[in-house]
Amino acid sequence: MIKGSCLCGKVKFQITGEPFSLSYCHCSRCRKAAGVFSAVLIGKADDLSVTEGQEAIAKFIPEGEWKLERCFCKECGTSLGDMATGDIYVVAASALDDDPKIRPTVHIHTASKPDWYEIVDDLKKFEGDYLPDK
Repeated sequence: MIKGSCLCGKVKFQITGEPFSLSYCHCSRCRKAAGVFSAVLIGKADDLSVTEGQEAIAKFIPEGEWKLERCFCKECGTSLGDMATGDIYVVAASALDDDPKIRPTVHIHTASKPDWYEIVDDLKKFEGDYLPDK
């Protein structure tokens, strides 16, 4: 089990099962929420549960092509990722309290990274979405 929480501790969640991926996401949404990119843990939606503070989670749903919910704590502003959307969860790795036991393997949405930022590691790069075989 992997546990996570926001900075103020009002929101707590847990993940059971094995995550699919720990990725560096460069999409414009992650950049705006976290900086240059966001490390995100991705897995099966049924494996994620909010154990405390569901009422403290605010959701921002942008207009446009992507309708994913950007979740964050109403109290402290901690980015929680998109949480459960459809069949998968996307959780900001910065909110994890435990080691997920996997390491980043890919950069995703590299087509959206800022021109001034250079990716200098040897991880695989994808211009859009990528999920490894589940």
